[in-house]
Amino acid sequence: MENIIFWGLWGVLGVIMLIYYLRRQHPIRSLLTGAGSGLLALLLVHYGGILFGWTPALNALNLVQAFVLGVPGVILMMVLHVAV
Repeated sequence: MENIIFWGLWGVLGVIMLIYYLRRQHPIRSLLTGAGSGLLALLLVHYGGILFGWTPALNALNLVQAFVLGVPGVILMMVLHVAV
């Protein structure tokens, strides 16, 4: 059941971000900017994470989260790590 909820939540977040990008004046540019900034933020946290005491792994899930949600996804990743 947890697996279904997990992937269902990812599907909903993906659709929300797709709708957000499609409603922008320049959807492709917005998508590339949001995804690029998210991936850059993940790389910065990964390589500079020693300062925070936590370095996220560069696995498929973290890359997709940073790509789809952008910088808020990386912040969410960090907050969830501290909260758990």
